Amino acid sequence: MTNLPIKIVIADDNRFFCDALKDSLNTHQELNVTNIFTTLKELIAYTNNCKLDLLILDVNFNGECSLDFMNQIKERNKDFKIIALTTMNNNFIKEKALKKGVDIFVGKDGDLANFKTIIINCFTNKTEKKGKTSSKVTIDNYTFTKRKLEILQALFMHSDKNEKELSAILHITESSLKSHKRELFEITNTKSTPELIKFGIQKSLIVA
Repeated sequence: MTNLPIKIVIADDNRFFCDALKDSLNTHQELNVTNIFTTLKELIAYTNNCKLDLLILDVNFNGECSLDFMNQIKERNKDFKIIALTTMNNNFIKEKALKKGVDIFVGKDGDLANFKTIIINCFTNKTEKKGKTSSKVTIDNYTFTKRKLEILQALFMHSDKNEKELSAILHITESSLKSHKRELFEITNTKSTPELIKFGIQKSLIVA
């Protein structure tokens, strides 16, 4: 392997976690954490103007999904690898991460004892394959279509919109939106939009 040590940047809104992970990774001579960032604005400014080999990226940044900023993070520099590290460890978020350009998806709730190996594998192009995707996602004992999950996220992201405005954003009719909401209430055993959004946050289907 060439180009060692691997130049790593950590981006997480938890400064304590950043410092702890940096100290842990820098014990390995193959790895070198050069910068840590706790805001997406600072991260984007850095990745577009400086060289790095690999970015360890938290998905949830103070209620914002970092995956939605991927085009900005890699706007000028597309040559580095990305490992998404998150507590939102479910297939729905994982699939979104891989589709957005993440190379490897790792749950914070998993065993990070072999994180060095994960980083080296990512750096040497041993990334996760996207593979075939299912039209349905199962979380615990709940099964959703991806369209239902898009509706759920939209209800949270556009909570200031009425049903007419939201249906226009989603490019569906108001009756179709109401139908989706009724079915979501049935699936999740909730009775109102606030309860539904709370469910989505608790099940890590919504970044909040």
